[in-house]
Amino acid sequence: MRAMTLGRIDEAIESNKKIANLKIKISASREKGRSRKFRSRSKGEVEALTQISISRWNKAVSEGKIKSLGDRVLYYDYN
Repeated sequence: MRAMTLGRIDEAIESNKKIANLKIKISASREKGRSRKFRSRSKGEVEALTQISISRWNKAVSEGKIKSLGDRVLYYDYN
């Protein structure tokens, strides 16, 4: 068994600290995925998107693409 002094152990820790911290940071960021920043939508943008969504829904209903499969289940044939 190899004997080491506390001084040599401290030196080894200090010399490898930067690389070890970098590896920990990279592995932690991979686990949670890429961080994304979202800006909040303006009031006009929200209203425009709501109107677009409602018109698409009404168009799908008029074309018969929405089917009720139960009380709380709908099927949307988007093809």
